[in-house]
Amino acid sequence: MASEVGAGSAGAVGSEDGQADAVPTGRRRAAPNFIDRETVIDAALQVFAQRGFHGASMRGIAGVARTSQSNLYNYFDSKDGLLAFVLESTAAEIAHSLESAVGQAGEDPVARLRAAVAAYVDFVIEKPRASTVGITEFRYLAGDARQSVVVERDRTEAVFRAVVEDGMRAGDFQVLDAGFATRAVVTLCNSMSGWYRPDGDLTRDDIVVRQVDLALGLVRSTARG
Repeated sequence: MASEVGAGSAGAVGSEDGQADAVPTGRRRAAPNFIDRETVIDAALQVFAQRGFHGASMRGIAGVARTSQSNLYNYFDSKDGLLAFVLESTAAEIAHSLESAVGQAGEDPVARLRAAVAAYVDFVIEKPRASTVGITEFRYLAGDARQSVVVERDRTEAVFRAVVEDGMRAGDFQVLDAGFATRAVVTLCNSMSGWYRPDGDLTRDDIVVRQVDLALGLVRSTARG
């Protein structure tokens, strides 16, 4: 964990770009609002969702979290580290949700596909910012951080692929290529983060019905409709 950034000489506070921000002589600095890790993560998601990775800054995230920038560094040492954390945790949570839902859906491939799609819809509804950032800001990761997210994304794809392959073997899904069909279903689910609005006209159940219908269409399911 990074240590708290020093305040520097009296009368100045260090800023993100290394320059000092003057503090009027004789004025006492306001005590920082010490916060928990979840508050930092929520603030980061808000800033990344609204401004994108390049438009975000540790200073801006600290402002949304209502804490000092130096306090923010106690949790993450850079916005790159923050982005890597939120994307990996988001991808892991989606994968876990789908694995759990499919595991409880029984052996029927159609029921399992319905469960997986519904679980994805639920995640987007419950965490719209995380789902948006998970799609739009992934391109800014590199190296080990990127690979860690890819590993978690592969878990989600594996859930869908296993269902599609089982459906093909059972004769429930009439597709030529399991890989192509899997990617089409994953793309359908990912796309929801781009159009979903909490104040929209559709209820959760309305969205599930429509997404499942499209997913069953993509795998040419005999159970569609």
